[in-house]
Amino acid sequence: MKIKNSIIFLASAAFAAGCANVAEPYDAIFMTDAQSTPDKTITIDTPPDGTSFTVMSSVKATEDISIELEIREDLIDGFNAKYGKNYQMAPEGSFTLSSYSTAILAGHNLSEAVDVTVTTMDDFAEGVTYCIPVSIKSVSAMRVLEPSRTLFIVLKTPVISKAIYLGYNKYTVPSFQQDENLAAIPQVTLESRVLVDHFQSSDPYISSIMGIEGMCGVRFGDVKIPNNCVQICHASYQPAATDKLCETGRWYHIAAVWTGSTWDIYIDGQYVTGTQTAGETIDLTSDNSGGFQIGASYGGGRYLYGYIAEVRVWTRALSQSEIANNMNYVDPSSDGLLAYWRMNRYESRNGKNYVPDETGHGYEAVGTSANPTMIDTKWM
Repeated sequence: MKIKNSIIFLASAAFAAGCANVAEPYDAIFMTDAQSTPDKTITIDTPPDGTSFTVMSSVKATEDISIELEIREDLIDGFNAKYGKNYQMAPEGSFTLSSYSTAILAGHNLSEAVDVTVTTMDDFAEGVTYCIPVSIKSVSAMRVLEPSRTLFIVLKTPVISKAIYLGYNKYTVPSFQQDENLAAIPQVTLESRVLVDHFQSSDPYISSIMGIEGMCGVRFGDVKIPNNCVQICHASYQPAATDKLCETGRWYHIAAVWTGSTWDIYIDGQYVTGTQTAGETIDLTSDNSGGFQIGASYGGGRYLYGYIAEVRVWTRALSQSEIANNMNYVDPSSDGLLAYWRMNRYESRNGKNYVPDETGHGYEAVGTSANPTMIDTKWM
């Protein structure tokens, strides 16, 4: 049976490694879902909502087996460290279990289902992914298979915000040029959410997302690649995601990571391509072709026709898990976060619009339209 086979495999591996004392296969009880993966993700939009789980035995029970359950908040930190996550315990009072006990009846190998219900999201913080670790506390017969003792139920909740249309409403960040501390940064990450209406259809076929021309640009298209291909540029380093072309009318999360030794592209939290570098630094004070811009480049042209949100600049190289875990929102006080423009609010002044830097560092983004077009967003 599946469990016995798993344990026999482990025993064989231990024997091959020269272990003197190899455990014998044994009948065991375990969380059913945890046999394939330790976590189970559910989407919670409007409470009450939830899921259910069962407990299983590797063989049919010869007698009724009582199973006691418990919540193990203390296991979350270890899970996060092992799998590169940043889950937090669901707030107290936000969920219920239909029972903290279940049973596998004689002649069966599957327990009665236990329901997990999220009853409220009132205390949920924006952008945080919550988790409910449900564990087998004790059983009246057989042994518990330790790797599958706990099921981590992950709660995926929406981030509701807004986005701003670009086009001729390009943005500049003049305060970058005034900060001498930004002249030689060894690591940089640029990231944003982007939805394109239409890609540029004339030479050089470039739709600019953000950055500084020749220094740290993120864009769609170029004369040598399709106009819907993500490309990142620093001088002659210009890797392009030719194997993952983008579509119009769809939101993407796009990140460019300068590690000091590589220049890499991530799309929707997944590494796509990159290139080796020689350890150069990034100069965010450069005024080349207009300095740091959002939605334009090369002196203010090469517009991006579409919406943008969650625009961030970091002075460190984010890992793949950090990017994937925080595509929809990030804590403005996060370590290394230099500037953060959510693009969900602005202030009109002097015929322009000013998007605040959520970090409090004062790097305001200045747009050319007094009243830019906005849409509501909802990301899971």
